[in-house]
Amino acid sequence: MILLDYNSLLIALSFCSAGVALTFFVSWLVSQSDRTLMTWTLGSTSLVVSILAYSNFVAHYSPSVGIVAFSALQIGLVFFLGAAYQFRTGLLPAKLMIASALIASVLTTSMMVSGYDGLCYIVFNLAAMLILCQTGIEYWRCRHESPLLLTTLTTLYVVGGLSFGLCAFALAQQGEWIMNRPPDDWAENLNLIVCLADTAAIGALSLGLNQIRLTRRHKREAETDSLTGLYNRRAFFDRAAAFRAPTSIVVVVFDVDHFKQVNDVYGHQIGDTVLQTFAEILRDTVREGDLAARLGGEEFAILLPDATLKAALLVAERIRKKFAEKRFFSDAQLFGSSVSVGISKVGDETMLNDLIIQADAALYVAKRSGRNRVILFSSREDIRQQKDSIVPIDLEGSEAERANVYGAVAEAAHHHSQRKARLTRRI
Repeated sequence: MILLDYNSLLIALSFCSAGVALTFFVSWLVSQSDRTLMTWTLGSTSLVVSILAYSNFVAHYSPSVGIVAFSALQIGLVFFLGAAYQFRTGLLPAKLMIASALIASVLTTSMMVSGYDGLCYIVFNLAAMLILCQTGIEYWRCRHESPLLLTTLTTLYVVGGLSFGLCAFALAQQGEWIMNRPPDDWAENLNLIVCLADTAAIGALSLGLNQIRLTRRHKREAETDSLTGLYNRRAFFDRAAAFRAPTSIVVVVFDVDHFKQVNDVYGHQIGDTVLQTFAEILRDTVREGDLAARLGGEEFAILLPDATLKAALLVAERIRKKFAEKRFFSDAQLFGSSVSVGISKVGDETMLNDLIIQADAALYVAKRSGRNRVILFSSREDIRQQKDSIVPIDLEGSEAERANVYGAVAEAAHHHSQRKARLTRRI
């Protein structure tokens, strides 16, 4: 029973597929680094070839034309499956795609050539169902990236696959293994309507997902330091400003000691290696949810929400020791490097901006007091109290050296207001 004019539906589907293929191709021309767009383009183009061949097959039954139509559609569906895998992983499974297309094409072709065209239609529809459902599963696996859009895309592919399954079921019910004519039943008409709706919706959703991913990529690139892969200074201060200032936020600022000498003596390439190594140590040490960034040059920072001061001191000391143990090779010689660290913790009335400034002031103390150490920020008012209590900083040496540190702390408090304006500009 013909529900709608079958040829009109085929023409509409061919124009829709051609429009989707052209849109994918133009999008790829704009962003040629996105190879998934080209995979979608090839899949849509194969779909157009299949529909045109199938239109001729319906009008003038010819097994050879049917073979072209079915093979082209199977190749197109395999490209869509490959695009889904490529979208999820970034890799195109070319060997698997070629093997899948060959197996499906050989099965349908052999049956068509041997005269069992009815059986060919059933096998073809079952293969199309499996490929489309697997494509939907691939998108489902990465649904966390954009839950609503990817769940909708998964549904469209699965519904399309089930419509091919209905075609196989209807043909199997007829029990005609040799038909010598194109299939013509309610399931074929329903399948064509579903494919028409799916093609337009899948094309629009795929482009939307690609645009979302492209926007996120640009945002990530704008926020990322190209050398170390950490957040850059602007991203750090933007994201740090988004944190409210509970009493559990701690900021730790790092500065690689004598880094200019490293560049002068060993070269900028080795200097880059030193920075990348330190960045890797930061990444490996901080928790998920912590904020790590390269503020510029050899200066780094981490923001630790929901962290105690003791935990922050342990983290900073662990990072310092790990970096101090690293050795770098240049011109047949090994050398080491070290890092100075300043820490500040939010007080009852401390704003986050002041917290970052205080950590930088503590770093200034660490530099002035011998480098390669961790210093906790102390205001001028509590220096005297710290002298008479246990000071939670890593400092080795004589009492005279310790006294020099307390003097440096006092000097840092004096310079604190002078440095505030410069650091505030960063924020």
